[in-house]
Amino acid sequence: MAVVPPPAPEVRARRRDDPSLITVAGVELARLRRGFPLWFTLGLPIALVLPLGLISVGSPEGQAGQLWGVWSGVVAMFWGVSLPMVGALYTSAAARQDEGARAVLYGYAVPRYRFLLGRFAALALLGSCQAGLLVALLAPMGAVLEEPQAAGAAAASVLLPWAASLGPLVLCLLVAEEWGFAPTVCLGVLGSLFGALLADKSVWWAVPLGWPMTAVVPLADVRASGVPLPEGHPLTDAGIVPLVVALSAGLAAVLLAAGAYRVGRKEL
Repeated sequence: MAVVPPPAPEVRARRRDDPSLITVAGVELARLRRGFPLWFTLGLPIALVLPLGLISVGSPEGQAGQLWGVWSGVVAMFWGVSLPMVGALYTSAAARQDEGARAVLYGYAVPRYRFLLGRFAALALLGSCQAGLLVALLAPMGAVLEEPQAAGAAAASVLLPWAASLGPLVLCLLVAEEWGFAPTVCLGVLGSLFGALLADKSVWWAVPLGWPMTAVVPLADVRASGVPLPEGHPLTDAGIVPLVVALSAGLAAVLLAAGAYRVGRKEL
């Protein structure tokens, strides 16, 4: 049997000192799967579905046979309002966990932007798992209480607002990278507040942190305040949702490019 010679030292060094983006993202995800990020990922969907379901059962609308409409609308509303805060908590927790190691990581002969992109990829994947868990809890209830098509509508009311939150997630990540825990949490609180106040107003496009709730409004047929929309209201037109998602993706790309430029020139 032929013996394969070991790789040359320079090849081993290149493999060790030039990790791929997938490797960096995997390491970041492994760091986030413990403690608060893990429990928050698992706990928020349960906290949205079960208590709000019990409240919906006891509501006048629920007693009148409109249980699924009330339940799905309230869950979607709280999901959309909470997404800016979700991003802020994820990014601030990641920044706090990495506070001591960041200077060491940036000292390696690896492009610093790779660490930023890897952290964003890990946080986005963690958020997608949270959204997927919420869909898994909510969508079957729609099929049971309403009709099979309701499960697809429930999934859209969860996943599309999550997609609209990727731009705000990058914004929170850059704030956490630059200023740390407290300013990021404050930004998340303001984002949830602006989402509840301005997501269904004509100036929604100027408030990126409110974009997740802007996507919820036509999908769940509720105002940002939670008031149900009457049938035929202009805000029930879901044609705005692809625009919101596209704006969020564009904002994420621009902010990631700006963040990569910044971290590459940041003093340790």
